[in-house]
Amino acid sequence: MKRSLLILLTVFCVKGFSQSSILVTNITNTNSPVPMVANQIIANTTTFNATSTNDIDVKNTSGSTKVYSLKRYDVVKNAGADPRFCFASQCYGTGQMVSLQSLTLTGGQSASEVQGSFQIITADLDEFTAVGYSYIKYTLTNVANTSDSLQFSIKYNAPSGVNELNANALSAFELFPNPASDATVLKVSSLKAMDAKVIVYNALGAVVSEKAIVIAEGKNKIDLNINDLSSGVYFAQIKMANSSVTKKLVVK
Repeated sequence: MKRSLLILLTVFCVKGFSQSSILVTNITNTNSPVPMVANQIIANTTTFNATSTNDIDVKNTSGSTKVYSLKRYDVVKNAGADPRFCFASQCYGTGQMVSLQSLTLTGGQSASEVQGSFQIITADLDEFTAVGYSYIKYTLTNVANTSDSLQFSIKYNAPSGVNELNANALSAFELFPNPASDATVLKVSSLKAMDAKVIVYNALGAVVSEKAIVIAEGKNKIDLNINDLSSGVYFAQIKMANSSVTKKLVVK
């Protein structure tokens, strides 16, 4: 009986306290690399018609050879923004979410030590239409053991208080045109019908307009009159019962 309990306890300890073999380091600033923890969020600010780049090194901290794949998730993507990534010697455009090549690292080896170009993770986001909020997740996974994984995220132009799209509510939210002068349209896709409010804040966080709306299941177009607003940066927010989604709005 005691021996059985000891075996069970040993198995529990091995499973319950096992650690990931993956260590990632933000080496975008080569003079000051930053080790990252699981689920860490990198905050970036983009500019119009330019590319924001993050270079992430990957290390196999175990004592044996591992093979890793990478997957990208576009949680929120600003209209006109193109997220891209390079990994394991290959680069992928906006439409490719999973790396087609895997990275093999021996025990203790880093991707930056592997010969060839684009071995590390290079996470890019191009802003072609207008600067806006995007939220992109990346997950590294040990091909032989999917529970051995690590995820990190990059948020671009995230204003204070932004909540991401709720899987039980909105599945898409865009502003067009943006920048705008007289009016803009909120394009909203929802998984269910709901009551909500559209609130526009100025750059200081003060409410400049507010109106109640009814969001139908499926695609919605909501006209937003901004004719009375001065030129500048604003934030358009759809506020629901338990969450909200915000996008930057530029009035010209």
